[in-house]
Amino acid sequence: MVDRVIDLPNTDGLQQIRSNGYQWFLDGENEEYITSEALLLTRAESKAFLDAADACFDLYTKAFEYVITGNLWSRLGIPEAAIPLIKYSWEQNHPHILGRFDFAGGIEGIPIKLIEFNADTCTSLPESAYFQDWLQEPVRTEYKGQVNYLVADVEKELRALRDAYPDLEPTLLLTSLGYIEDKLNLEVVKEAAQNAGFEIAYADLENVIFDEDAVLLEVEDGYAQYNFMFKLIPWEFIIFEEPELLGILSKLIMNHGLIVINPAYSLVFQSKRLMSVLYKLFPYSEYLLSTYEDNSRFSRRAYVEKVNFGRLGENIKIFDNQGKIVEENEGDFDQPLKVYQELASMYRDEDSDIYQAGVYVSGGTSNCISFRRRDGLIIDDDAEFITHLLF
Repeated sequence: MVDRVIDLPNTDGLQQIRSNGYQWFLDGENEEYITSEALLLTRAESKAFLDAADACFDLYTKAFEYVITGNLWSRLGIPEAAIPLIKYSWEQNHPHILGRFDFAGGIEGIPIKLIEFNADTCTSLPESAYFQDWLQEPVRTEYKGQVNYLVADVEKELRALRDAYPDLEPTLLLTSLGYIEDKLNLEVVKEAAQNAGFEIAYADLENVIFDEDAVLLEVEDGYAQYNFMFKLIPWEFIIFEEPELLGILSKLIMNHGLIVINPAYSLVFQSKRLMSVLYKLFPYSEYLLSTYEDNSRFSRRAYVEKVNFGRLGENIKIFDNQGKIVEENEGDFDQPLKVYQELASMYRDEDSDIYQAGVYVSGGTSNCISFRRRDGLIIDDDAEFITHLLF
């Protein structure tokens, strides 16, 4: 049996991380975040992960149509004020540029199962797109590479987006709430967008001017207008915390042609309650775990309780088959709407650490695999990032 976890001589890789401006991922509380090991995958396993992501994206699009037809917005926690914009972005076919499916299993014969879809503002981009490649350098000739086409595929999707709107100047504003991690994640998008021919600027959200008919930044000689915006700000934050901004964005997008990435319909994909709809529609899918809107179906079965718009592994409870809590995380996302999902089987190494795969998709097509691991049952901010290699 092959040892799936190998040590990496990673001095050069860590130096590249630092020299390229990503030292935040190595210092302070993050000191042990990037591991000095790699997880080995077979080609068949890597293909299976990619196939799973492609298949799940297709299921999500079908489930979205079901939501529209059945008018299931309140069931998913979507307020009425957001529905027109969501429908518009879907009907206008605004592209979904970047998302990440999180999967359990997939290694040593453990079935691949969908845990959730980070459809709106997925992160771990520098780690997945850059760090993995830099860390593999000392052993590059000994293995068969990685699944890592994230930047190239995002570039391809952004180029197609630019070409789809030839009458718009390709000016793209990147924005976030200003956290350093968000800014570093946007560096990956910036590279792809520049390669795709966009003129790029970054500003914290508080410094963006949302005029009646345009998105602007103040510059030395006046104002610069941006026709495209990539926001690393969750749609649910905008909808629930900044309803005035939702109204402004709705008018700019629907009346003045602003293109926002990811589009508003990604909020529906982001809703964890959509996974109960998925399971109802496709109960025999090999990738879906039993998922319901109440926990009464889990008598004598272990399950996980999640809040509808939770993030970062927060506000999660794991119950054993006797209904007893065996692990839980508090957090900032406590919400009345919850979803209950069968507890998935995870790959464990010799130290009993669990591994969760993240598979990125651009335009609905998978392009990159990365992994996080933990010594508990919940992948959260205490998880480690581990690169992968094909053997």
